Amino acid sequence: MLKYFLEIKNRLILLLITWISTILISYFYKETLLFIIIQPNLFININEHLDFFYFIFTDVTEVLSVYLKLVMFLSFQTLYIYITYHLFVFLSSAFFYLEYLYFKFSIKVLFFFWLASAVFATYFLIPLTWNFFLSFQNLIVDHSFNLHFEAKLKEYFYFYTSFYYVCEFYCQFFAVFLLVLNYTKIDIEAIKNFRKFYYYCFIIFSTLVSPPDILSQIFLSLVFIFIYEFLLLFFLLKTYLKLLIN
Repeated sequence: MLKYFLEIKNRLILLLITWISTILISYFYKETLLFIIIQPNLFININEHLDFFYFIFTDVTEVLSVYLKLVMFLSFQTLYIYITYHLFVFLSSAFFYLEYLYFKFSIKVLFFFWLASAVFATYFLIPLTWNFFLSFQNLIVDHSFNLHFEAKLKEYFYFYTSFYYVCEFYCQFFAVFLLVLNYTKIDIEAIKNFRKFYYYCFIIFSTLVSPPDILSQIFLSLVFIFIYEFLLLFFLLKTYLKLLIN
């Protein structure tokens, strides 16, 4: 028992060192990290020949505050990954071989979906949504007034992290759904009964994360429905092949 407490203490120390190291390194590259989350929006505005994309701040400490929040945001993302790894390694000795393979594969799938959702949110979803909202200031010249938006750096960071967490949550949901289908028996009747419920969830998610226009919501909903139906078809065929072989 004392051996396990010693191992837990050592792993907690390693996690603390990792977290502090990530904070220090992230703060050293804070300007680069800020540019990474802003870069996709810059490309969109350059492609559309817009030169008004900039941020303002109204508090002398606001820029430093955003840098610190960005550093903590990245450090906690890294810490979650290391916590998952250490937890798996610590518990792996208690697993049977098949259980070990199952949890190892599950962690890889969850990590892949986490990485894919981060790239999708940063380079597609957030720039698309941001550009949609910015488009409202481009009024027709004949109008008697004009709108000009000046974004605060702090508000953009809040906008980015909000969409990031929503996207991560639903991508992890798809990962769990994939794992459940892969390691459980597929009940055709249950799939038919819950299909409408999943469609409804996909539409709600598309409404929350997409720009508030009907085309974007329909497109995103169809993408999720297509992925859902493709996964179901894949695992149904897999199940039938197993039955035929047996």
